[in-house]
Amino acid sequence: MKLSLQKKFIIVAFLAVLLLTAVISFLAAAKTRSALLQASEKQGLMLARTVSALIINELIYEKLGLIEEGGLIDNYVRELYQHRELDLRYVAVLDTSLRVISHSDFGEFGKRYSGPLIEEAQRSDKIMTQKITDAAGSDALEFTAPLSIEGKHWGVLQFSLSLEGVERDIRAMIVQIVSLSLLALCFLFILIYFLSRRFIKPVIDLAQAMGEVEVEMVEKTIPVAGSDELSRLAESYNDMVRRIRQANEEMKLAHEKLLQSEKLATLGVLSSSVAHRINNPLGGLFNCVRLLQKQGEDPVFRHNYLELIMEGLESIEKTVGQLLWTAGRRDGEEKRSEVAAVLSRVLKFLDYRMKKQSISYVQEVADDLVIPVAPHDLEEMFLNTMLNSIQAMEMGGTLEVTAARNEAQVEIDIKDTGTGIPQDRLDQVFDLFYSTKKAGEGTGLGMWMTYELVKKYRGHINLESLENIGTKVSIHLPEEA
Repeated sequence: MKLSLQKKFIIVAFLAVLLLTAVISFLAAAKTRSALLQASEKQGLMLARTVSALIINELIYEKLGLIEEGGLIDNYVRELYQHRELDLRYVAVLDTSLRVISHSDFGEFGKRYSGPLIEEAQRSDKIMTQKITDAAGSDALEFTAPLSIEGKHWGVLQFSLSLEGVERDIRAMIVQIVSLSLLALCFLFILIYFLSRRFIKPVIDLAQAMGEVEVEMVEKTIPVAGSDELSRLAESYNDMVRRIRQANEEMKLAHEKLLQSEKLATLGVLSSSVAHRINNPLGGLFNCVRLLQKQGEDPVFRHNYLELIMEGLESIEKTVGQLLWTAGRRDGEEKRSEVAAVLSRVLKFLDYRMKKQSISYVQEVADDLVIPVAPHDLEEMFLNTMLNSIQAMEMGGTLEVTAARNEAQVEIDIKDTGTGIPQDRLDQVFDLFYSTKKAGEGTGLGMWMTYELVKKYRGHINLESLENIGTKVSIHLPEEA
């Protein structure tokens, strides 16, 4: 299923906006997450510095014996852990041997901790930070701060700052970003749809109108609205349609004139046959009239010769009628032809010339052969091809016409024993105005017109010829319309 230009525009534009929105949302979420993590880390570092300074003071006071050992440190650890807004997982104070001397969980008291982070913090004066995942699968930031002052180490402060609050904020922020993005996408989709109707729909209408334009239909124009480039394009298209219509009308008239020229030329060539068929009964008519003038008083004599006059006039009328049939154009004519009947009418115009040139005629055509071709058009095909064959046999020969069914087609072969056509000119026979006849015998339209008629009825025509041997024209026409 092919998509229209409008649908393609909507899909591509929407996917582009969707991709852009997704990238912006991802970058915004990543940047916000990074900012929240940095804020949590800064909060932890500040807390580590503040608490480590207080614990160092308590350790110094204990060392000097000014306060009871462990009392104040345990209070600091307990109060620090109980601040729910800090969301601490644990708080631990280790001595120089890395044993727990105070912990938010009393069960951890006296245990010895180890690890590269604790050992590194004990050796340096920097606060170490790492991201960990606890047994419950929650992320947290673990801070390890050295308890040292002026190069003297008193132990290590270690605590874990939960990131659950940060993750909740991040999820809420992502939901908010997604919600806003969906709203923006809905708005942009509506905007893209209306933009496509404004800018793409006129192009689609133009393409559809161009596809519907045909030679025989009325002008297919499109409405013009506005004064932008698309409107000017529509106006140009409408002007083009009108010009094409006018050009087609002129070409149609020229085509009809060409056909009439060929018909007149053909009739001119056949004039000797027509004159012979009219002159013969005319001579008899004159004789009958002269005899009636002398012996017209006898009723029996007058009756017999009047019948002869009537027969002669009917013969002339029939010849003239056939001549008009050949030269005329008929609207609403039957679209099926009996091949044998049409061929018989054509032969009446050609028999005199064939006898005059000593041309023998052979015919093999079934009586029940019917094809979906207008009789006048089939007559044109026979007349043009057979006349060419007769003109190619000035010194006599044989003209053979056969017609038979071949699968779903009817094959009509017209074969002569004339002069033939050179091989290098066979491709030009069906060209417009191409002729090998003498001046005054043809216009170069006959075979071209035959070719066009065959194509009109969805058939095809083949030509075979050898010089001094003869020519064969094969016309293939469908048996059903």
